[in-house]
Amino acid sequence: MGKKYFLLLIDSGIVVKKLPLVKGYYVIGRADDADLIISNKDVSRHHAAVNYNGADFIIKDLNSTNGTFVNSRKIVKHNLQPGDEISVGDYSIFFDDGSGSFFYPEETEISRKGKETVIIENKFTKLRQKLKDDNLRAEFKKIESAVKKSRKRLSSLAKVDKLTGLHNRQYFDKVSKDEFTKTKERNLDFSILFIDIDHFKNVNDTYGHNKGDDALRAIAQLIYASCRKSDFVARYGGEEIVVILPNTTSRDAVSVAKEINNIVAKQTKKLLGIRITVSIGVATYPGDGENLKKILESADKALYQAKKSGRNRVFKFDETRD
Repeated sequence: MGKKYFLLLIDSGIVVKKLPLVKGYYVIGRADDADLIISNKDVSRHHAAVNYNGADFIIKDLNSTNGTFVNSRKIVKHNLQPGDEISVGDYSIFFDDGSGSFFYPEETEISRKGKETVIIENKFTKLRQKLKDDNLRAEFKKIESAVKKSRKRLSSLAKVDKLTGLHNRQYFDKVSKDEFTKTKERNLDFSILFIDIDHFKNVNDTYGHNKGDDALRAIAQLIYASCRKSDFVARYGGEEIVVILPNTTSRDAVSVAKEINNIVAKQTKKLLGIRITVSIGVATYPGDGENLKKILESADKALYQAKKSGRNRVFKFDETRD
């Protein structure tokens, strides 16, 4: 049986529509006759189209006002590959081959609620367009605006780790791809820090899980406060935190890592009454890998070396140690 292809519409990190693709021509836009309707003023009535001839999927911009982008590059015409991200206005559309090989936002309780608000918002927009009474149109516009604000709040919650207040793994996966694409286009350095709390299990076992949660929160905020506004800090999983340092050389990344290492060791005693340390692995593009996956693997290997060598230290990736 052959593969099944889809366009997945993402709004504020939420999968809101799934359009199956068979042989044919599919229009993306805000017009009622579009195959994938996006009710937003930043989207042209007929914004872009995907043509599937049975072999290739070709997306073409239909002279839209704000342009069509694929993987952050503005296009006129492009041959789509599975996993490609199409950007239309503030929306993302993923081209999926149904294999499950590509990451898309998971549906959580927050995202389900977010999806409901998107559906309601689209209905309000269509109803408002049909109304002829100016007062009613104005009232509907107020309600529609309130729904949009609610969706934005839900969208923000969907990007945040509830315990630490940092960004979550799901949002990190998206941002890291976007940042790495910009890095390659501009020929810049790009560094990653993998940070792991040393002996975290012992903290939980000795002082209890509430103390462990307090420790994770405190360390997360210490790390966040040590970074620049342009950096991106997320909880990667468990007691592991990841930091993206855009436009940062290997030497500067190691300096940032050492500063974080020192601050955590000094401040946790004051904040928590117990001294807790972290181990940090550092990797930098292009020297430590040619793509994002390789850079993440290199940072993880450097972290392993830091822990293996005694913990409470910073290790820069070195393939000779691999």
